[in-house]
Amino acid sequence: MDMDQIQIHPTQAAGSKILITEAVRGNGAICINREGKRFMNELTTRDRASAEILKQNGKTAFLVFDEAIRKSLSQIEGYFHLELVRSGKTLQELAKTLEIDGDNFAKTIESYNKFQAAKKDDDFSRADMPRPVKDAGFHAIEIRPGVHYTMGGVSIDTRTRVLNKDDKPIPGLYGAGEVTGGVHGANRLGGNSISETITFGRIAGREATQFARANRRS
Repeated sequence: MDMDQIQIHPTQAAGSKILITEAVRGNGAICINREGKRFMNELTTRDRASAEILKQNGKTAFLVFDEAIRKSLSQIEGYFHLELVRSGKTLQELAKTLEIDGDNFAKTIESYNKFQAAKKDDDFSRADMPRPVKDAGFHAIEIRPGVHYTMGGVSIDTRTRVLNKDDKPIPGLYGAGEVTGGVHGANRLGGNSISETITFGRIAGREATQFARANRRS
């Protein structure tokens, strides 16, 4: 059921299956296109951010941050370890590495830093701008939207028994977590997959154990 319902994450590292945590944007990173310009409120909803990225040339964008933002979030170091980050000592050097318009890029960063200092984003109304982008060196991760979660899957009952097309339990088959459908409806709320995994996982384990004990050979 609900096999057409998927959830998109806007910042998957291009060329990989690694999702870049939203905390990078939350800590101050901004999104730049190949023209060297911002094109959205980086803290908008996932679906809107994904749609805006797909409108850009190449259907990808660059998540840009500086050394201060890097140091503010330990998880960023993992992206360096995975070799997902490109860097430059200056904005112009980073622009050359990314093959984007360096003049536009510099102007964009200058404008954003003014907005950040004034706590008012005149271009895209980003409400939270905790840090400017000004401390060398400068870094970027190429990003694109990617599948983050699938709300659809096999149908289960309250005992996690997998149901057949006639809504009858299939003996000995249990399901929990993302393999199942119908738990979240059309859109999963953040954190609810933990409940789906833990709550139904415990039920599935208990039910499977009871089934195995009841049907074991003497």
